[in-house]
Amino acid sequence: MEQFDYIIVGGGSSGCVLASRLSEDPHTRVLLIEAGPDTPPYDVPESIYAEGYLPDYFNEIRYWTDLTVYRDPTGNKAPSQVEAELAAHRYEQARVMGGGSSVNGQVALRGIPSDYNGWAAAGAEGWSYVECLPYFRRLERDMDFTGPEHGQDGPIAIQRTLPEDWAGFALAFREAMGEKGLVYADDCHAVHRDGCFPFPKNNVYGRRISTAVGYLSSVVRRRPNLKIISDTLVDAILFEGNAACGVETAPRAGSGSARYGGGEVVLCAGALHSPAMLMRAGVGPGEHLREMGIAVRSDLPGVGQNLQDHPLIGLGVHLKPEARLNSKMLNSFLVYGRFTSGFDGCPSGDMKISLGNRFDQTPIGHQIGVVRVGPDKALSRGEVRLKSSRSRQEPYVSFNLLSDPRDLERMKFGVRFAIGLLQSPVIAAASYSVFAGAYTDWIRRLSSKTVLNRIITKTGALALDSHTIVRRLIIGMAASGYDIERMKTDDRELERFIGDTVLGNWHACGTVSMGSRINRMACVDPEGRVYGVDGLRVADASVMPSIPCANINLTTIMIAEKLSDAIVKAA
Repeated sequence: MEQFDYIIVGGGSSGCVLASRLSEDPHTRVLLIEAGPDTPPYDVPESIYAEGYLPDYFNEIRYWTDLTVYRDPTGNKAPSQVEAELAAHRYEQARVMGGGSSVNGQVALRGIPSDYNGWAAAGAEGWSYVECLPYFRRLERDMDFTGPEHGQDGPIAIQRTLPEDWAGFALAFREAMGEKGLVYADDCHAVHRDGCFPFPKNNVYGRRISTAVGYLSSVVRRRPNLKIISDTLVDAILFEGNAACGVETAPRAGSGSARYGGGEVVLCAGALHSPAMLMRAGVGPGEHLREMGIAVRSDLPGVGQNLQDHPLIGLGVHLKPEARLNSKMLNSFLVYGRFTSGFDGCPSGDMKISLGNRFDQTPIGHQIGVVRVGPDKALSRGEVRLKSSRSRQEPYVSFNLLSDPRDLERMKFGVRFAIGLLQSPVIAAASYSVFAGAYTDWIRRLSSKTVLNRIITKTGALALDSHTIVRRLIIGMAASGYDIERMKTDDRELERFIGDTVLGNWHACGTVSMGSRINRMACVDPEGRVYGVDGLRVADASVMPSIPCANINLTTIMIAEKLSDAIVKAA
């Protein structure tokens, strides 16, 4: 059995970081195992390099296509009851080198200091904002700004599309935000107040900088002490007594299963798969493991609990030609706003509103702007549980979105804020109409790149621009019967729209949360070590005690940077 000092399971946003940093010591042998295909720096598919988000949409080559989740509030219902009563939705989770950083919208937000100070206060000692900032700086090469808040030498290049290159809709949005008191600033990482900002993005001149590209460069890949295996599933974590000692992988094409020995196993499989792997290894809620016929190795009731995401609602804007985005600009995420709800128990800057100057890359998508809004500091919690002990069986996932009443009330507040913003005179002048849309299955299907879809969306785009009556008919179909004017005053109509259309933002986190050992629900210590076993760590979005006020990708990379330091120092 081939031996390594460290085995990293999952080559996603965090796994690539760990592989690069841990292999810097030439005396340390590192194995990185990724379930999906590799994307070496000079062999990155053009779709991944250049698309705004969800490239090769839901293609089984690069996504876990059997993974489905429940979004709706589930209360205390058992999984079997939820499965019988509610509809499951497929969940676009990356299975490719670079993970989410290879398929997401390349939004490089950090969150705000209160996020990380909250982690430290909750028992994650050493994770205050001041203590995390050096690792945010270490990961980035900011192309726009210098100063104490910014890194200049990191693997992930960050750049903003500034107002000089914005489309008309984005400029109108900024003006309307200013009228609401959300003052514009160029650099959200240096300004922690409420306001309006350009999105920082790990996309430079139209090219995605994933962790696979940034951290696994050609030079890094040449290291003789780093072995990278792709298209390979890990079936089991191996143990000697109570210490993890390696992994067993599933059979690959042309070969059988394999075993690899490791001094330490580091899970970087993401917030849905890392807890499932732990539970299959006997680490998790004891009662649930026994129900699955799994011997309990470490009874940790928090494993799989504390699942969080950012709930969001989208409003569509049919744009006039002069307000549309230049077709050469592939990433449509231009502007976002941070604002405060003022609700009890909610911190400042707890709400987010963002603008996409184009819905997608289809001809119709070029005409539709999207504004998304929701609680950035979400308080609802869901769970991940096993459906069986089999490694190929996807877990049961319930996000339980808006189950905390404060999330629902803040969502209502946010939607009404967004409606008021979009009905301002400056945005009305840049648009034909504003509508309450829904991300339905047929809209998902139209986003797939097929010949038929190209014909349908091109014909639809021509029709939309042809006549007012045609526009009203087509937009009426997209609006799905929701009445914006009623929503402004009628709670029942607004709650119907929210309940029918709320989505997560693909920011799953928190299911193997970090904290003090005296916290029964904590699963790993502040250095990522799993409680109750030896030789096993988790170093991905799973360990976040609470979701930050930001898209989580940059925070996930920061976590991997900080934990790589902890691992090296402990060696």
